[in-house]
Amino acid sequence: MHHFVLGIFLFLGLGLLSSARAQTVSNQLEFGISSGRVIRHNTKFKPVVNGPSFLYQLSWIRYRNDSLAWRKAANFPRVGLTLMVADCAPNDVFGYGIGVSPFIDFTLRQRPKSRLDLRLGTGLAYFTKAYDPVSNPENNVIGSHLNTIVHLGIHHQWILNSRLSLGQGIDLIHFSNARSTSPNLGINTVAAKFSVRYALAKQPKQDTLTTCHRSRYAHEGFRPHSLSLRYGIGLTDRFVGGPVRPIHSSILQYMYSTGPLHSIGFGVKHSWDMGELEALSFLNQGEASIKLGSASNASAFIADAWRFGAMGLELAVGAYLYDRSMTYDCLWFKIGIQGFLGGRNRLIQGIAGCHMKSHYAVAEYVELQSGIQFNYGKTRR
Repeated sequence: MHHFVLGIFLFLGLGLLSSARAQTVSNQLEFGISSGRVIRHNTKFKPVVNGPSFLYQLSWIRYRNDSLAWRKAANFPRVGLTLMVADCAPNDVFGYGIGVSPFIDFTLRQRPKSRLDLRLGTGLAYFTKAYDPVSNPENNVIGSHLNTIVHLGIHHQWILNSRLSLGQGIDLIHFSNARSTSPNLGINTVAAKFSVRYALAKQPKQDTLTTCHRSRYAHEGFRPHSLSLRYGIGLTDRFVGGPVRPIHSSILQYMYSTGPLHSIGFGVKHSWDMGELEALSFLNQGEASIKLGSASNASAFIADAWRFGAMGLELAVGAYLYDRSMTYDCLWFKIGIQGFLGGRNRLIQGIAGCHMKSHYAVAEYVELQSGIQFNYGKTRR
């Protein structure tokens, strides 16, 4: 999980460095309060949700208007960093969560006095209370103090003047340790957000390109087809108090690029779970017949990816072709960040990423991936 967070901050840092050619920069501060409820997303969820939850957010936001093609194609997204304090009910079970989350805001609609944004963020949070078999046995949701954050939001801004704006929106926030420590059902909160945003200097006029204008950048300097070979490793425990063991995976993936930002594709994945192999060996009292294939699975998946310069975001949904492990689920879901070495018009690129795999609303593990990507097809411009 710590590697996952390192990847997150690398994503933000490279995003800031890649904007060195900026022509216009605007820094803003935002204070927001979100109020909602924790969702009981699993029948095993023990804590009784006895009231509303609150999330307090202080955010730094930066807008850059520059000549980078991917920024123009993405309609000049904003990046930022949020310091948050979560008060999730029941507080006597969860305590307080204190976290930091880098994020990126995409403008969905821009008007002279208003703007609609989509926010994607991920980071780390420390919860003051976690599962303990003696002092906190009801908390089968958060198994460790250190947890990851996944943040999705739709926010609307009313622009009052060149410095001040008011906002409202909906936030979906997930806290979990990605099953690095059991139990780990995770906290899912849906909340309404209200915010005040102040620009440290007068805001420049938003440079918003029309869809037709942005389409010029949809075919600049990239090869449309790619085939990647990747190796992945994750860590997880399979039961409360159990040992943490690795999960090894091999992935073959094809992607078709519709433009400099977006690509779609499919692939196959095969995994070997050392933790389940150990558990099976224990249950069978160390029988020699328990082999590596007894705790393996194979799946096919479809993927949707967005690329922003040297970094990218990838989503995937997979179905098990066979599963000899103890997963017992048909589908899995994945979200991750990726880094690329070399331009998209090169024949060969290095690729590395950090992904979180889940079964519906319950995280299974965080996986580090590395590999090589082959790009082919006529370069589009």
